[in-house]
Amino acid sequence: MAGAGSYMFRAIHAHILVVGWLSLFAFAVFYALFKIPKSSKLASVQVWTALIGSFGLTAGMWVYNFNPDEVFTLIFYIIGGTVLMVSFVVFAIMTFVFGAMFHDKK
Repeated sequence: MAGAGSYMFRAIHAHILVVGWLSLFAFAVFYALFKIPKSSKLASVQVWTALIGSFGLTAGMWVYNFNPDEVFTLIFYIIGGTVLMVSFVVFAIMTFVFGAMFHDKK
């Protein structure tokens, strides 16, 4: 991006790094440290909403640069961002549910 001299996609680049890499990395570290049961529906919902929300939010930002209909990009932003926020809320619930479960074992 900097090498080409064009900063047109800097907002997309930042969101892909923060949402797509840093958040998903933090989720993965949690799953590696706390052995969450594979049968956990809460974990499945959290992972899928994180992936879909990350893709939707960054895709909406990318599509915005092609100047499509304003409603189209707004739908991508709202749906992608909302799904991603649901993922964060589910993750917060999981930390309390599974954190208490692992804390009680010690």
